[in-house]
Amino acid sequence: MKKFVLDTHALVWHLSLPKRLGKAAHRVMTQVDQGKAMALIPAIVAVELALLRETGRRVPGPPELQALIQAHPGFQILPMDLAQATEFMLLGYLQDPFDRLVVAAARVSSVPLLTADERITHSSLVPIIWD
Repeated sequence: MKKFVLDTHALVWHLSLPKRLGKAAHRVMTQVDQGKAMALIPAIVAVELALLRETGRRVPGPPELQALIQAHPGFQILPMDLAQATEFMLLGYLQDPFDRLVVAAARVSSVPLLTADERITHSSLVPIIWD
């Protein structure tokens, strides 16, 4: 089964604004919804969602993320581990620590990342799926 790592906005948009997804990202998420692919959600995404909620953004929080994981076998939390922390150290080009940790998760997992983040896309640090 194909696997993909989701950036925070890719997850949020899939759940609430799917038309904002790029064409290729939408195809991947359709495969995930059909059980034909697996969406790996780095644990740091849950932290970022919690922080966004604290600032008043209307995004799913960790409880909603937990419910999604329990209800849908196509989504899986990717725990942060030492390999990702080590990879994080190599990604100084990306200044945002959340971006660095998401990219580290994709690189350590050896799977493409669904993101529209131009800084990540232009870095060529990981294969990107979006448009």
